[in-house]
Amino acid sequence: MQAIVRLADSKWFAGLVIAVIVLNGVLVGWQTYDMQNQFIQHALNVCLGIFVIELVVKLVAATSTRKLPEFFKDGWNIFDVIVVVGSFLPAADPTMTALVRVIRVLRVFRLVRSVPELRLIVTVLVKSVVSMKYITLLAAIILFIYGVIGVKLFGQHMPKEYGTMHESFFTLFRVLTGDNWSDLRYAAEGQPWQWKNTFYHVSWIIVSTFLLINLIVGAVLNNYQEVQEAERNRERNLDTSDERLLEITREMQAILKARGKA
Repeated sequence: MQAIVRLADSKWFAGLVIAVIVLNGVLVGWQTYDMQNQFIQHALNVCLGIFVIELVVKLVAATSTRKLPEFFKDGWNIFDVIVVVGSFLPAADPTMTALVRVIRVLRVFRLVRSVPELRLIVTVLVKSVVSMKYITLLAAIILFIYGVIGVKLFGQHMPKEYGTMHESFFTLFRVLTGDNWSDLRYAAEGQPWQWKNTFYHVSWIIVSTFLLINLIVGAVLNNYQEVQEAERNRERNLDTSDERLLEITREMQAILKARGKA
């Protein structure tokens, strides 16, 4: 058991898994050009076998160290289990075949877990999605208000863009991305409602691009700092624990040595 625990924590084993993940991604991309190539399929099966071995090693190591509950509390570990187990789903119909192929592609995403910097970025993004619920609510309210105003003001003049609510929402999203929004302004050139058109679209760009987007960026940056600080605190606590354990070991060795001399 101790050998398996050391294997699970070894750097060469982690490096091997990273190399297999990269190889799996290359094979998945290669297979899109040659779907019937049996060599690629056999190589993907070998990669899957290595992933299964990795998962078994981690489960055995977690069981032997009595950390199995903590193992399944980690979202990355649950993702690994789903990807590996899902790869064995029977491709009995087109839907299941498509699902298996999607899971096979998701194996590449395991590379994020193996690279600390990428894992930090994904953690920040997930934390940002959770913490931005109120910003999302505010954005939805503003989008709804502008959508209704767009239909009321320009529904008859610009039916393709503002004839219905869903078309109005799509047009506002297009303006938000900066996709030829000026064409909407010049479409009203010489019309009595031109000033309404100009004020409407310029104000929407100011509110959506300069305010809402900056709020989202600010939330992401704030979460990035919080995650970085939490990671530093965790590493600091681990270092402190290691130093304390080393100190206790030295004390025990000194006691045993003193008893031996006595």
